[in-house]
Amino acid sequence: MSVKFKLSANASEASVLSVLDELDQRGLAAERLFPEQERPALARMFIIRSPAAEPAAVAAALERFGSDVEYVESDVKRKPL
Repeated sequence: MSVKFKLSANASEASVLSVLDELDQRGLAAERLFPEQERPALARMFIIRSPAAEPAAVAAALERFGSDVEYVESDVKRKPL
């Protein structure tokens, strides 16, 4: 399962690193969804690709970061047309 999350464009770089470290300590490696993006609104979007990744667990891990975390969501299941 994949879990996406977005950090606020106003979050400090130290906070971003703390979030990534917190997830890494839990075995959930996050990577930037748009690695080359310079715009903060897109550069702060991340994805965790792991069978162990559950949105509720990720949200719980990031709860202490408060408003620095804008959202946590699972992949959308799409039906073919």
